[in-house]
Amino acid sequence: MELYWVTQAVAYWSLVLFLVPINYIKRLMPFAFLGGFIYTWIVQIFAVNIFKRWSFKGDIVMIYNIPVFFTLSWFAVTVIFGYLLWRFSKYQIWFVLFFAIWATAMSYTAHTLNQVFLHGWSIAETFMFAIFSHVLLLYFFKYLHHINELGANETMIQDSFSGLKDRIK
Repeated sequence: MELYWVTQAVAYWSLVLFLVPINYIKRLMPFAFLGGFIYTWIVQIFAVNIFKRWSFKGDIVMIYNIPVFFTLSWFAVTVIFGYLLWRFSKYQIWFVLFFAIWATAMSYTAHTLNQVFLHGWSIAETFMFAIFSHVLLLYFFKYLHHINELGANETMIQDSFSGLKDRIK
């Protein structure tokens, strides 16, 4: 019996408990559940069962050929993503990039460890899809929490570099 996805879920939820204050976790549950858990299930059902772009090695609990703990992992990651967006919204472009790289690195790691098998899909496509997914999550977060600072605006790039400029001076 494989425990790779269980271990990943425990590690990611440990990060949530370490990085995100409890009052934010409570506020972020609807966003993380819909954006991290449900969205991940939908993507996996299409990718694994309908388009057959990848498959998972058997795990302790599988539903529709998808490890349950895999989706619980991304539920946790979405809590962290939402927290960072909420607290540091002017760095949204960096968070989208960081989490897209994180998703790609974790996909590559799982592929290397034979936990995910790619069929007509590549790590580069994973990165492009991760960017799409995190931008989608960004705008879902904006809609759900009525936060106007998030999203494209004329000063977005300039604002994201302002912290760096302040540190250089």
